[in-house]
Amino acid sequence: MPGPRLLALSSKPRRAWPTDRPLEDALDRASTSGEGPMAAPQPPRVRTLLRLTRTEPGLRAVWLQAHDDAEPVFARALADRAGLAAVDLRSEIQAARLNAALRAAVEHYAGRTDEEEPDPATAQAELAATVRSALVVAANGIS
Repeated sequence: MPGPRLLALSSKPRRAWPTDRPLEDALDRASTSGEGPMAAPQPPRVRTLLRLTRTEPGLRAVWLQAHDDAEPVFARALADRAGLAAVDLRSEIQAARLNAALRAAVEHYAGRTDEEEPDPATAQAELAATVRSALVVAANGIS
């Protein structure tokens, strides 16, 4: 879920996400370093909360609002990374694509396992793999 950890990555794109490396590399480093957006979300708890967004309208609204709030931050980070002085249409579209991929990945992760209490390390690896896959799809665009 785009929270402070992922927004922190987006606010320091040049250091955390060098221009010559894909975003998946930055997320991989963050998930294995003990720092960053995927280091401490406790995937089993995230999964449980996200499952509730399907049946609890108030939680769904908060979840979607969090993504809506994240999108301009992503657009600014993408514009900065591209060396632009201001957000442009391209960075806004890229931010929307990134945001949608992250939301879909986490929702997919939350809905695909019925295991009550998965092993935290396994859950972390599965979440990271799902996010990585979603970013690859988003990077490839619409076909």
